[in-house]
Amino acid sequence: MDPMRNLMVLGTNELLSRGLIELAGDSTENRDDRGYVMVDIAGKPSVVLWQNSGYEELRISVWWNYDHNKHPQANLTGNSREEFRTARPLAKKSHYPKFVGACVSGWMERKKGKHLQGFGRDHLFEIYIRRGVLDELRAIPLARPDGYNASGQFYM
Repeated sequence: MDPMRNLMVLGTNELLSRGLIELAGDSTENRDDRGYVMVDIAGKPSVVLWQNSGYEELRISVWWNYDHNKHPQANLTGNSREEFRTARPLAKKSHYPKFVGACVSGWMERKKGKHLQGFGRDHLFEIYIRRGVLDELRAIPLARPDGYNASGQFYM
């Protein structure tokens, strides 16, 4: 499995185990509308974010090896402050090496099957990997999806 897809599985499993999202989406969804949680993934502090995108799909994002204290927009005010509402950190990518090791986002399909959309790295987006971290990501044991498939058809 691609290491970025593995991060997606690890992050999705965290959301499911904490009851923050459900695999059974329906039109009355509100509990899993959007949010984030700070977790440990493979021994590194991480943020897992989700947002309901309609059609019973969720956008799930993982910011791995994340240090909020080093984020240049952690303590700003207004719209410039990091509030964990977007698929990737608000800071310019040139600042990412200072506070995040890797980022990835993808879509969780819940209507026509329970799976992360795409295969390999296809249909994953907002991908960022800090220089020198890829081997560390490859060394993370492969996660088993908890009640869903790690890959599957992409729906537009």
